[in-house]
Amino acid sequence: MSLRAQTRESGVLTHAAGEGGRGVVEKHTVLDFGEGPEEVVIIDWAPGNPENPFNWSPLRKWTAIVVLYYLVALTAINATSVGVMAPWGVPWFKTTYVGYALSVFMYLFGIAITPLVLAPMSELFGRNIIYQVTTLLNAVLFLPQALTHSHSGLLAARFFQGMASSVANSMVGGTVADLFEARERGLVMNLLAIVIFVAQALGGVVFGWVGLYLGVQWCYGIQAILAGVSVALNAALLRETRGDVLLSRRAQKLTRETGVRHMAAAETQKKSLRQMITVSAIRPLQYLLTEPIVTAISLWIGFAWGAVFLGTSSVLLVFGQYTDNPGLVGVSEITVAIGGILGFISNYHQEYLYQKACERSPTGKAAPEVRLYWATTAGLLFPLCMFVYAWTGQPQFHWMLPATFLSLSYWGIYVMYSSVFTYLADAYETYSSSAQASQSFMRNLLSSTFPLFARAMYMNLGYPIASTVVASCALALAACPTLIVMFGAQLRARSKVASAIAANS
Repeated sequence: MSLRAQTRESGVLTHAAGEGGRGVVEKHTVLDFGEGPEEVVIIDWAPGNPENPFNWSPLRKWTAIVVLYYLVALTAINATSVGVMAPWGVPWFKTTYVGYALSVFMYLFGIAITPLVLAPMSELFGRNIIYQVTTLLNAVLFLPQALTHSHSGLLAARFFQGMASSVANSMVGGTVADLFEARERGLVMNLLAIVIFVAQALGGVVFGWVGLYLGVQWCYGIQAILAGVSVALNAALLRETRGDVLLSRRAQKLTRETGVRHMAAAETQKKSLRQMITVSAIRPLQYLLTEPIVTAISLWIGFAWGAVFLGTSSVLLVFGQYTDNPGLVGVSEITVAIGGILGFISNYHQEYLYQKACERSPTGKAAPEVRLYWATTAGLLFPLCMFVYAWTGQPQFHWMLPATFLSLSYWGIYVMYSSVFTYLADAYETYSSSAQASQSFMRNLLSSTFPLFARAMYMNLGYPIASTVVASCALALAACPTLIVMFGAQLRARSKVASAIAANS
């Protein structure tokens, strides 16, 4: 859609919000849609309009966010519960451990690629319809997993379920941005991160016992029931949160009522769905290959996140040396939650450091590298604690010793995970969604791949050596946040997009 504004404008008309009012600001102008000039009314939210998602009541905002936290938790549980379910899933689907681990790969691969299409669709058509449809598909796709013995059917269901579940991975952050101003998002996003980590722990803690007493089919069956609850909650409590989509619908209604074409202000800048999907699919890969800062961040956090999923396999093997009870072995995943809680607390100090840096800055805005201060410590905390875990995770040592250091390593991963989002948001601002998509793609690609070789790696190398390999790779990457803090400004200067944003800010 090509728009050319003419010179004539008829002024601005504001209608008060409330009963009988439109709650929008109107600007009459003339635009050319390629078929000659046409009078158009451009509308935008009037100040204080309660229909603007930014102006919703705190109760309404937090109701939507809590419903989405539940959706995010279900997705994390589904991703990490497979490892503990393997003793029953392998015979149920008549496959091998690697064959069963493929179900994790299919799920996470679906999560990795689908946002490249769904993200731009949510910008054009709204988020709510996508939430409603995908959560219903997610719940239905548990049925073939619970009711059949077909391994190929399992893999197909997991792939499509990953596609449906991708909204929890990619769109919830966008919904937070729809509802909360930038200064209000810190707590909401920190809570989102802790929900993910606690849910990942619950996947192992809960379904080890479910599989032991009820069988693998009920592991999927219970998740199907929980997903059904999510469908009901979404239908009852979720409403559209994207402001420009709501304005577009208001414009269509006003067009029907007045006979004069109305458009939302954002519509004059929107591209077609095809253009948006093309940009969404190409730009993240372009950033990954051509923006040094994105490449470094993505490789660093991708490996760390892959280690979380490698851990869901290795942890079960290591703690399986202490007991032959699968339920108790699954409880070892509580280390993920403990590490997440420690990270959640430490993020408050990171935010304090950032605010202090803003106060000292003449512009009132701190450099993006300040966001990584805690990550420089976390980058070392993760591998060093993994080294200790590697050599204390043996029967001659009490199980609490490796569990303690494993929890501390997850603390490091949490801090790295949360700092990446805020760093890229600061460094890429308007284009941060593409930068985030780059690191998200790398995270999900590596986390889907690592579990495929985890069991063979640990069985062939031995548990201490295998964990040492993981820790050594992490130690080599530990320099990444420190180097970015030291040389981030220069690295951003060599990143074409990041440098252009810095020059204009």
